[in-house]
Amino acid sequence: MLNHADKLWNELERVTQRQLLFRTGGVFIGAQSSRIVSGSIQTAMRGNIEHEIWSTSTIRKHLAEFNIADGMRAVYEPQAYAISACDARVGMLSEAVKHGAVTTFGDTVANLENSKSGVIVTTENGDIYFARSVIITAGPWIAAHLMQELADYIDPRQVPIYWFKPKKHAEKSFSHEHFPVFLYERDDGGLLYGVPSITSSEPGVKIGFHNRQQTPALPVWKHAPVLESHIKDIASIVENTFPNLEPTPLQARHCFYTISRDESFLIGKSKSVKSAYFASACSGHGFKFAPAIGDALANMALGQESGFSLSAFSANRFDSTSL
Repeated sequence: MLNHADKLWNELERVTQRQLLFRTGGVFIGAQSSRIVSGSIQTAMRGNIEHEIWSTSTIRKHLAEFNIADGMRAVYEPQAYAISACDARVGMLSEAVKHGAVTTFGDTVANLENSKSGVIVTTENGDIYFARSVIITAGPWIAAHLMQELADYIDPRQVPIYWFKPKKHAEKSFSHEHFPVFLYERDDGGLLYGVPSITSSEPGVKIGFHNRQQTPALPVWKHAPVLESHIKDIASIVENTFPNLEPTPLQARHCFYTISRDESFLIGKSKSVKSAYFASACSGHGFKFAPAIGDALANMALGQESGFSLSAFSANRFDSTSL
């Protein structure tokens, strides 16, 4: 699935003829017993991904902007990249329209109903569509109205993200040409992630916690201010980990995570709507797999094989583990 997504991201960049992928390289850092390091090594080996295993001294040599404690190691993937999400979405929509898709904005699907020939789709504006099959990828809202069968498996949460400005002498060191995307598992279990600025809309280095500072999602999550305690917490950590970043974030706002019980995907066929296929609960890391997931869902909706096994992502896995 990972390799298929990589193939399709590169294909999208070629057909759109604009840069979507910024090959920053990627590094996964942690203590010797770190799950993020051991898991990354396993993934790289199983996926035949080019990688290097770095000791503490090697990390310090190549990643001078990190303040690394003794006893750390890392997995470095030179071909890892950051993706320009907005440009990628526009590229996907444009290519879809070129190939005959019709897009509709400013309306909301209110109901899905079985019919003899497939599915009846009703929107809040009163429009009715008849489809042989439907694909539902409504993110954190999927279980609220359309796929209530998934409600017990997912938990929408709002998670703060921050942008930090390099100090005056360090701008080049934190550019996407020199600074990699990273995951850093701290001694206290906190999993820090970061991405260098790759577009003019990014005000600095993007850093946040993957597994902390999560709160129940509010209807006004886009406009809800980030808690001052969270800002102080991340500022202290950035000051210690990246001495050449200004510790006070330039910007702080919330994003949405839809966490499943095991933090893995939910992909499959609906039990209640006979010709509906869904993907949800991407738990903060789904976008990088978007082309592969979309390809699999499209094949399923057309009555074809998905292209690779999706059994690990079936919602049934939670039913079996609860017995």
